[in-house]
Amino acid sequence: MPDADGDTYEAAIDEAIATCNSDMRGALKALLIANELLEAEVAALRHSQGAARKRDRRAEAA
Repeated sequence: MPDADGDTYEAAIDEAIATCNSDMRGALKALLIANELLEAEVAALRHSQGAARKRDRRAEAA
């Protein structure tokens, strides 16, 4: 997790911009896409966790 003082955030921002050849719009787009992928991964994990809980409840009831 980044430091509360923001230095780590600044470094991450600088790295993202540098990775996109100083194109701030490209860096922002890349970060938004990465965030969407992470949100989809979290949703998939929550779904699989819910399915596992249902399966466990059925096994306990049997």
